[in-house]
Amino acid sequence: MSECPVDEPSGEGSAGRARLSVVPEDGLAVLRDRLRRDAEVAGRFGLLGRYDVPDDPERGVGLFEAVAFQDTSQLNDSGWQDRLEAIGRLEARLAAMKAEAVVGYETSLRGVSADLGRRHPQPGDRAAEPGERRWVAGDLRSTADELALVWQMHKGAAMARIHTSCELVHNFPATLRALEVGQLTERAAFTIVRELSVLEEPEARRAAETAVLEWAGKHPLQKVKQEAQREAARRSPDARSKSHARAMDERSVRIFPSSDGTAELIHTQDALDAGAVMNSLTRAAAYRRRHGDPRSMDQLRADIALARLLPRTDTCGPGKPVDNADVELHDDSTVGADATVVIHATGAEIRALIDGENGSGGTAERYGPIPQESLRKHLTRALTRSLLGGAGRSRIGLRLSDEPPTGKPDRYTPDAATDRFVRLRDRTCQFPGCNQPAEFADVDHRVAFAEGGRTTTDNLHCLCRHHHRLKHEGGWVVTSDPDGTTTWASPTGRRYRTPPPDRSGTDPPDSGERVIG
Repeated sequence: MSECPVDEPSGEGSAGRARLSVVPEDGLAVLRDRLRRDAEVAGRFGLLGRYDVPDDPERGVGLFEAVAFQDTSQLNDSGWQDRLEAIGRLEARLAAMKAEAVVGYETSLRGVSADLGRRHPQPGDRAAEPGERRWVAGDLRSTADELALVWQMHKGAAMARIHTSCELVHNFPATLRALEVGQLTERAAFTIVRELSVLEEPEARRAAETAVLEWAGKHPLQKVKQEAQREAARRSPDARSKSHARAMDERSVRIFPSSDGTAELIHTQDALDAGAVMNSLTRAAAYRRRHGDPRSMDQLRADIALARLLPRTDTCGPGKPVDNADVELHDDSTVGADATVVIHATGAEIRALIDGENGSGGTAERYGPIPQESLRKHLTRALTRSLLGGAGRSRIGLRLSDEPPTGKPDRYTPDAATDRFVRLRDRTCQFPGCNQPAEFADVDHRVAFAEGGRTTTDNLHCLCRHHHRLKHEGGWVVTSDPDGTTTWASPTGRRYRTPPPDRSGTDPPDSGERVIG
């Protein structure tokens, strides 16, 4: 047993908690029983585990105090591990409390669904389901948006957490209890909920839950997902089919930028379809390798996939078409759709590029900062194809915007130049945390036109249709600050700030070029 010095909690409110030095007064038998229980707890959890009392009415307050005020100066390796385990149990307790708080928040905002395809609620509309937008006392509320800001995560991730939390609290009480007492991690609890929620019969779901929890008490939690899937399949022949259908409903394409000018493009699809795509890329890559292409198989697969998605991109490299088989591959790679990527660069960045000086590069839409070499490559490619008529379609638009367009400030609808300037400046929806491209957003007046707001670039910003409705129908209050930031006040009074539209480089905010290539 390792030594884990603990400052003994004292003072009022500590009654009922386990202590290291409490000696019962009713005999040696009781003392032996206590020592045996203490040894069992210490053997499982370390000394800090003695403060984790079963059926603790204070829900872990004693354990928190023991961890918070523990003297760590003399801990050995095992003592540090005991401390980490205790912190993990506290995290599990907080996760259970968080799930219950989510349900309490959802319940407090009872309302009818606003996701029924109608502009306003109608008699007989069903109640909103967890995470859905809803009409509450005439206001449009979105629990997913509001909690995403509290949790500092994307709305989609908040939606998933809300739904899983409600499932956990309402339909998986035993799992919730195991989380409360620190027997499960939050990830394990959420995994059980996700994998067993395909069981529609309550009795089957409870039986599967009991079996998985019994298994989890004896085995490492790394394989709890597989065990939950097995238990679901034992009780419902179509459980795997339902799970697959749910996963297919969630299929998507996501981009994960790195810090070195590259990004991972994740395409989630049916496993057989994904395997077929991978086999096709491998065959095409192997063909090019046989004909002398020096690139590795991984490089070739990546380049061929890009050529198929973006046919205007020349990725054939050293491997030239040499026979009908390769011509067929080349024809197959021209199926994709042409696309335009917007690169934002300031005047200083463009001048550094032209003068051959080191510069910071630029900013690619939906990605972020890119190095100067990447800016040079894409700008050169776009110019070559635009001016010399290279293969494929490409276009470049160079806009010098030393001053925003004057526009027509007394007209409600912005003219084309003002509309373009605002979209290029904002790049995405300006609601905090939203990343919907400005290309598909509404151009909205910060101060309503009917209330005296003018149609100028300073008074316009981009909002996706969802957040545009929340602003006007959901009780959000938007104010502009002198430093260019925007403050959004939620219906609960909480305030969130969005910074001024991002600009690369060090040029003043009112000077720069927009490069489209």
